[in-house]
Amino acid sequence: MPTWSKRAGKDLEALPLVMQDRARSVINRLDTEHHLGKRLVGPLKGIRSARIGRSHRALFEINLDGTAHILTITPRKDAYR
Repeated sequence: MPTWSKRAGKDLEALPLVMQDRARSVINRLDTEHHLGKRLVGPLKGIRSARIGRSHRALFEINLDGTAHILTITPRKDAYR
């Protein structure tokens, strides 16, 4: 089960209900399917990004024990800033 930052929890609650369900289903798969998220480069090295629908991304890290830690869920245009 992935762990959530406070910011990610607030971001999830701010999404429409349909998008919340989609986000939960994708995020619950991240522990076992790391390939769902692409590795980021540059200043965001070590963080991965998973698509939540067409317009949103979940940024997460993989802990040493192999579990995902969700950092934020944000619109794609703001995700990599």
